[in-house]
Amino acid sequence: MVERKQDYFRVPITMPSNMVSFLENLGITCKKSGGHKIANTVIVRSALRLLMDLDLDISGVKSEEELESRMKDAAKRYK
Repeated sequence: MVERKQDYFRVPITMPSNMVSFLENLGITCKKSGGHKIANTVIVRSALRLLMDLDLDISGVKSEEELESRMKDAAKRYK
């Protein structure tokens, strides 16, 4: 499937400053290691594609911490 920019939707998200710093540093590290700077949106979209591939059980989740734990469990089972 070819993604076209006009098919994208802007989705405002909020996150703590340490997560924003992590995204920025990740993108910059790509450039420093011989690649190109990767935009925050590209990193987030890639992470979401990974989540879409995981066998993630979210039934009964009641908190962000519990969701994170379920994601980690699913990532461990990912092949």
